Amino acid sequence: APMLLPFKLRELQLKNRIVVSPMATYSAVDGVVNDFHLVHHGARALGGAGLLMVEMTSPTPEGRITPGCPGLWDDNQQHAFKRITDFVHQNNAHIGLQLGHSGAKGSTQLGWDAIDEPLLEDNWPLMAASPVAYGPNNAVPRPMTMADMQTLTAQFVQATQRADAAGFDWLELHCAHGYLLSGFICPLTNNRTDNYG
Repeated sequence: APMLLPFKLRELQLKNRIVVSPMATYSAVDGVVNDFHLVHHGARALGGAGLLMVEMTSPTPEGRITPGCPGLWDDNQQHAFKRITDFVHQNNAHIGLQLGHSGAKGSTQLGWDAIDEPLLEDNWPLMAASPVAYGPNNAVPRPMTMADMQTLTAQFVQATQRADAAGFDWLELHCAHGYLLSGFICPLTNNRTDNYG
């Protein structure tokens, strides 16, 4: 069957075309993946998929969607991911990282508590393309400055380097679902008058 044929992109050779989509599990602690993630991704590697995608992972604490989202801004997070990538590779599969920043959609409750609704306490500041709240109950983000863009770009680069060091085979930038990058390309959430409008 075509889905079982190998697929090659640049130097990466997948054993088949079965890709497990990223699933928001909201199970990280302080951005660190754990045994839950090892079992979650390990089981799918054992199941024969060619490529597994990790849920959206933030390059900064403030870029998480929820407190349960993974991050890749420190060594603990990198080492925890390495344990998972090693297991996946030992079982003849590949693994990709979905890297993104929540933008106006951040600082929200876990999906099974109240999806897309703000945390009841311990909220963190939000930034986005423009000061447009994601929903009627969400905080209004501050619009990103040029300095913010330069800082965040550097944080994305650092997270990408950490992903490489952790053994990921594939990188996907998340530009959908109302998160930061999609906020710049949507006319409903971008009312800037500068070069990024």
